[in-house]
Amino acid sequence: MLRKRKEPKPRKSILETLMRDMQGTAAEKLALFGKLKAAGGFSNASAAELRKVENMLRALAAMEKGNG
Repeated sequence: MLRKRKEPKPRKSILETLMRDMQGTAAEKLALFGKLKAAGGFSNASAAELRKVENMLRALAAMEKGNG
């Protein structure tokens, strides 16, 4: 009998986690991201992904500020 191989679950991106699993405004999420980044919470994440997340949060915070 052949066993089915376990496939690894896709890893959630940092941005996906911040946007979907946390409550608050984009500005609050950006502040939390900055604190976590400064504390070394993303030491195993790529620099490109961190830049992408930070830029996206900054853009969303600016849009929220413009609408508010």
